[in-house]
Amino acid sequence: MLPRGRPRALGAAALLLLLLLIGFFLFGGDVEYGRPRGAAAVDGDPSADRGGRNHSDCVPPRPPLPKCELLHVAIVCAGHNSSRDLVTLVKSVLFYRKNPLHFHLVTDAMARNILEMLFHTWMVPAVRVSFYDAEELKAGALALPHFFLAVPGPFFPPRASGVGACGRGQSCLGPPSPITPTEPQIPHPPWGVCLLPRVTRSVFGHSSALLCQVHALSSPTPPQQPQVSWIPNKHYSGLYGLMKLVLPAALPPELARVIVLDTDVTFASDIAELWALFAHFSDEQVIGLVENQSDWYLGNLWRNHRPWPALGRGFNTGVILLRLDRLRQAGWGQMWKLTATRELLTLPATSLADQDIFNAVIKEHPGLVQPLPCVWNVQLSDHTLAERCYSEASDLKVIHWNSPKKLRVKNKHVEYFRNLYLTFLEYDGNLLRRELFGCPSPPPAGAEQVQRALAQLDEEDACFEFRQQRLTVHRVHVTFLPHEPPPPRPHDVTLVAQLSMDRLQMLEALCRHWPGPMSLALYLTDAEAQQFLRFVEASAVLSARQNVAYHVVYREGPLYPVNQLRNVALAQALTPYVFLSDIDFLPAYSLYDDLRASLEQLKLGSERRAALVVPAFETLHYRFSFPSSKAEVLALLDSGSLYTFRYHEWPRGHAPTDYARWREAQTPYRVQWAADYEPYVVVPRDCPRYDPRFVGFGWNKVAHIVELDAQEYELLVLPEAFTIHLPHGPSLDISRFRSSPTYRDCLQAVKDEFHQDLSRRYGAAALKYLTALRQPRSPA
Repeated sequence: MLPRGRPRALGAAALLLLLLLIGFFLFGGDVEYGRPRGAAAVDGDPSADRGGRNHSDCVPPRPPLPKCELLHVAIVCAGHNSSRDLVTLVKSVLFYRKNPLHFHLVTDAMARNILEMLFHTWMVPAVRVSFYDAEELKAGALALPHFFLAVPGPFFPPRASGVGACGRGQSCLGPPSPITPTEPQIPHPPWGVCLLPRVTRSVFGHSSALLCQVHALSSPTPPQQPQVSWIPNKHYSGLYGLMKLVLPAALPPELARVIVLDTDVTFASDIAELWALFAHFSDEQVIGLVENQSDWYLGNLWRNHRPWPALGRGFNTGVILLRLDRLRQAGWGQMWKLTATRELLTLPATSLADQDIFNAVIKEHPGLVQPLPCVWNVQLSDHTLAERCYSEASDLKVIHWNSPKKLRVKNKHVEYFRNLYLTFLEYDGNLLRRELFGCPSPPPAGAEQVQRALAQLDEEDACFEFRQQRLTVHRVHVTFLPHEPPPPRPHDVTLVAQLSMDRLQMLEALCRHWPGPMSLALYLTDAEAQQFLRFVEASAVLSARQNVAYHVVYREGPLYPVNQLRNVALAQALTPYVFLSDIDFLPAYSLYDDLRASLEQLKLGSERRAALVVPAFETLHYRFSFPSSKAEVLALLDSGSLYTFRYHEWPRGHAPTDYARWREAQTPYRVQWAADYEPYVVVPRDCPRYDPRFVGFGWNKVAHIVELDAQEYELLVLPEAFTIHLPHGPSLDISRFRSSPTYRDCLQAVKDEFHQDLSRRYGAAALKYLTALRQPRSPA
């Protein structure tokens, strides 16, 4: 029998429990990041300061993630450096994503050329990319076509003068410098309702076919209405930092929601979680932002510091959720222009680009904004307060390098965040070509064709590696470093070559010998590409050269795709003529000027196709005094310090150059093609491409010279020109060629296929090339 007092105690406990439950449902509730409802989005943030109005009063439960929903992401990108940053951002997004993605990229001509090729060759499943012309958007030209890029065929690199090249009179020299007016100026914004152009190219997988559809704009407006170019901006991003303001008008009208990102953010979670936060918006809210994690907008950083108006600490626009449909209905274009015009009457310029104008609008209309949890934009600026967020958050979602110093920002925890960034910077992008299981989506166009061809290969075939390598589609990042296109000259020549990481040491000497433009393809891993970047930045010789275009072809497969690399470099050459060389050759100091003079004198054109042969020599000495003239070359030949190229190993490769005649020649002379001939030549830029079937070592240049001869190119040897091969260790592929009979048998099989194709294309004219099959196997 229980003691008499026990029932009363149990009843009191039950009553207390009931009161607690009632209080929980009335005043407590859902928990977000370990915080009860009613807490600030960032624990410890001084919400009382300046109003503390940038936090949600209620954090509802997380909505379910959208299964297989197409997520739209908009990014503004201009120039070479920003393009590299965007690639790292995209890698971090693809690493975590489980949904199909559509990237909307607002770019200048330079970034468009780079990124079209990159996505063109990346072939990521369930990813679509559209391009919008930033130059047209900021200027406000309206009556423009809307392009789509379709990709039904096999990959072949588009020429620089075609897809992605500069057009409509645009400059390819990068973004304009920021505007820094000497005195306050009253801007003159455009008035009236403006329809912005939608100039896009959508990329699916890889191909060379370009299909265009033209959509007329239904509501014509006066042309060249400026959209953002009238706004003075001190931010280092220049006018491109204002582009996000016009996204509601620039993006397709049927697009209702979009995530907008800066290129200097890194994801540490699935972007679908961010997309799911749209469900938190009320009927009035149109913009989702994270509070600015510094005191910038409080105006106390230094004397006479006058920031733009903001609600409390303001908001950071590195990560934005936009309800485009509601913004259009609310007249967003007029709203921000009126606000900006009024503020610019008393402020000389924006300091933080679009962020200042977004905050000024929100200050006037606080109901427009939905505050987001701080973990979706952890800001690592110089005076950041982000530690209040990440020191207590269970997991971070997005890291934002919003200091001009980027990874060199001063922060006691910067090493942790830097390591996260470096993980994606050097991550193998090939691994991100993975299927989205459970989310059926059409494969990238061309991918099925490649997969069918790969499926037909026999892995037990001794030549499996050869056949697999030539079917591999390599990611290509053209103009990896800043590059100034050469001015148009009728007889200009670009040196074209390819190299891998073990030949980087050749670059400085090559730059000293060849002052003209160069187009170089580098076969690198993602990590090696960053090593190359640091190598160039540390070299006074290389960093000073702006006319050298470096194109990174990302490594994949066991064999060196030598002719694919040459084709990438050749396709990106911008001068009328190209000198097809190799990275381990140094041209004569005067060769660049001599070639241009020879081309002008020979008056080559469409009626006379010629390949100008540059005689090749080699030295076996690592310490070598380079000759400055033909007379010095002859003296070195006579002394045994110099030899005709491959004289000891394979003289057939260059014997048709007729070095005995070259000794005495004073004018160009014609030579005949012969089996296994592989000279280094100067040809028009539109010459035949290299046959990509030849991978590794062997016959890659020989096949190209055969193609030139089949198309009736004259072979003219230049009497004063020369180039010299420097000694180096053998490559892995040449070692395999020398040691493996199977390797040589596979090369012979590729040669047989090449000759069969010649016969089909050139008929009886190709019969003379069949004699090459009866010759001893060449190593060329």
